[in-house]
Amino acid sequence: MFVFLSLVLSIAILAAIYRYSQYTDLKTERKFQLICKLKALVPLLRQHRAITHYSLSFGQNKNEQLSMIHSKVDQLLNEIIATAHVDNKPMYRVLQNQLKQLSKTWKRSTVSRNQLVHGKLMRQVLMSIDDLFRLWLMDRDQEAAIEEYRDFWLGMIDALDCLTQFRVSVSTLDSNLGQQRSIHYSDMMYRKLNKLSLVCPQAVASPMYSTAVHRLEALIANPEPDMDRESLYQLTSEISEVIFSCYDSVLREMSVDSYLPINNAAMI
Repeated sequence: MFVFLSLVLSIAILAAIYRYSQYTDLKTERKFQLICKLKALVPLLRQHRAITHYSLSFGQNKNEQLSMIHSKVDQLLNEIIATAHVDNKPMYRVLQNQLKQLSKTWKRSTVSRNQLVHGKLMRQVLMSIDDLFRLWLMDRDQEAAIEEYRDFWLGMIDALDCLTQFRVSVSTLDSNLGQQRSIHYSDMMYRKLNKLSLVCPQAVASPMYSTAVHRLEALIANPEPDMDRESLYQLTSEISEVIFSCYDSVLREMSVDSYLPINNAAMI
């Protein structure tokens, strides 16, 4: 009788452990899926920012492309809301409403405000990815990776904040003060990129990194009296590509080290 009871108890314990393991695996998988979906949202927001910027600044009309982006963003957010834990669904619904509002109001924005609003929304998405990725690493007992990721994250978000200010300054080039601001932020951006390269050596090997750094160096050394707004905005786009490519690379490498690689969705 005692042996039988011990056997039943052992089976019950094993069953409980198995069910807990399944529950934990499902939680980890959900985090992973959310990271991938949020990560896929970033390039769409960057494309939207670029198209609306050129429309506001230079009168380019790409309504068909914008319509496609709006549709993809809404579909992706529906998937994110469906995947998210019930406690987090309201947060993503708020984000969805904010993006729908942006799609209706951007035409009435100034160039500077359009940049700031896009930057704020992308920061929200990145903060969500950051929270999930840290939790995902904790679930997989990757303490060393968490510290390494934190150092990179701080450098990246600092560089992105500086880039937003650089972009805003480009829209004010018509005045002497605006030109001075652009030179100031180009110097700051140069320093931020160099600092980022210390925690992301992959950036240094990138031809785009070298091109962007050399253009910044030339701009700082010999400021042009008549700066070309479109050329400078293109430079900020190249810098953005460097930063997000580095971010993509870090996420992918750390996820591979944790035995569950994140899909390579280029953040263009």
